[in-house]
Amino acid sequence: MKKRIAIQDLRPGMYIAGMDQSWFQTPFLRHKWLVKRDDEITLLRSYGIQDVFIDTEKGCDVTAASNIQEPVSSQARASQSTLPPRLYLGPNPEDIESARLLRAEAISTLDVFFRQMESPSAQRLIEVRGVVSTLLDGLLDHQAAMVSLIQMRRFDANLATHGVDSGVLAMAIGHDHGCDPSHLKLLGLAAMIHDIGQLRLPLNLLRKVQAYSPQDHKLIQAHCDMGEAILNQFPDFPQESKRMVLQHHERLDGSGYPKGLRGGEISELTQILSIADTYDAQISGRCSQPPVPPSRALSELYRAAVTGQYATSLVQRLIHLLGVYPIGSLVLLNTGEQGVVVWVHSHSRMTPTIKLLKKASGEPYDEQEIIDLSSQTNHGTPRSIQESINPHEAGGDMTEILNSLW
Repeated sequence: MKKRIAIQDLRPGMYIAGMDQSWFQTPFLRHKWLVKRDDEITLLRSYGIQDVFIDTEKGCDVTAASNIQEPVSSQARASQSTLPPRLYLGPNPEDIESARLLRAEAISTLDVFFRQMESPSAQRLIEVRGVVSTLLDGLLDHQAAMVSLIQMRRFDANLATHGVDSGVLAMAIGHDHGCDPSHLKLLGLAAMIHDIGQLRLPLNLLRKVQAYSPQDHKLIQAHCDMGEAILNQFPDFPQESKRMVLQHHERLDGSGYPKGLRGGEISELTQILSIADTYDAQISGRCSQPPVPPSRALSELYRAAVTGQYATSLVQRLIHLLGVYPIGSLVLLNTGEQGVVVWVHSHSRMTPTIKLLKKASGEPYDEQEIIDLSSQTNHGTPRSIQESINPHEAGGDMTEILNSLW
C-alpha cells in the first residue's frame, strides 16, 4: 500500500515510491528506491523534499521503521559506502521522451521524402524544411538529450536516420560555434539530405559489407554530383545548402572529392557538415565500414584534423559536445572494473557518469551501480577512467548494453 508521509517521518527500511516534486525538478536518477541510510534522507531534505510516498509492501511502514535499531552511526555509515546511484545528472525522462518524438517524426518525414524521389514534390521539400526548424527548436530546448540519443543509435545505416542525426550534430556544433539561426537552418537542411545522391546508387553497393574496390570507391564518390543533380529539380532549394551537399566530402588539405577543393574554398558550414557526417557514419557503420566505438571515432577525427583534413577548432567543438569519452563508450577504470559511459557533464568532460558492468575479476556485477565520477563521495581511492575499450575485443554485446542505458 502507498501512503504519503512527511520527510521527518522517513526512516531507513522504507521504500520510496514517489516525491512531492517532479523528476524534472530534482537531481535524482530515480524517485523509487529502498532507503538504507540516514544520509539519504538528509540529502532529500537538502533539495527541498517535504513529503514522500512510501510503499509498505516493498518496505517498512511508519511504525515498523521506528523500531529498527541502528548499531552504526550515520557518519560512520557515510564513510563506509557511497550514496545510492541517484545523483546521476543525466537527462530527465521528459527531455528524453520529447527528443525521441522529435527524432522519430523527423526520420519518418525524411524517409517519405527519400522514397518519393522518382516524382519529387515541392510540398515534401517544404515539409523537410519545416522539420529542420522543428529540430533546431528542439535542439535549443533539449540539446543534451537529442545529442545523446545519437550515441544510443548504433549499427543503423538507414539513410534517413543518418541524415537526421547528422543534422542534429551539425546544428549542435554550429550553435556551439556561434552560428546565427539562419545559417543553422541552411546547415541543418543540407545535413539532413547530404547523402540524397546515394538514392541513385545500386543497392548492392550500399549494402556491401566487404571492403570497396577502387571501382566501388569511384562509384560511391559520384553521389555528391548526383545529389546536386537531384536538388536542381527544386528551384527554391537554397544555393548554400546545395553547395554543402555537393562539397560535404571535400577536405581542407585537398584530399577530398569531387573537386579536390582546399582551405578557404570550403565554407565553414560545409566543414561542420563534414565533421558531423564523418562522426555519425563511423559510429553507425556505413559504406562497407564496420562501426567503431565513439571515443575512437573522435580520436580518428582529431588526428585527421591535426593532419589538415578538418578544422581543429570545429572538431574540438564536437569533442566539447560529446566529451572525450562519449555516451556509450566502454571504459576500463583504474580499479580494473569495466563500465559504460551513460552521461557526459558539460562542466566536467573528463569525468562522466558511468554504469559499472564488470568487477576487476571480470565477473559481471549483479547490480550495475551508476557512479558520477565528477562527484564521488566515498573516502577510498576515487575511480577514474584509464582507457577506452573496444567492445568487440572485450566480448561485450554493445547493442544490449546501449539498449539498457535508459
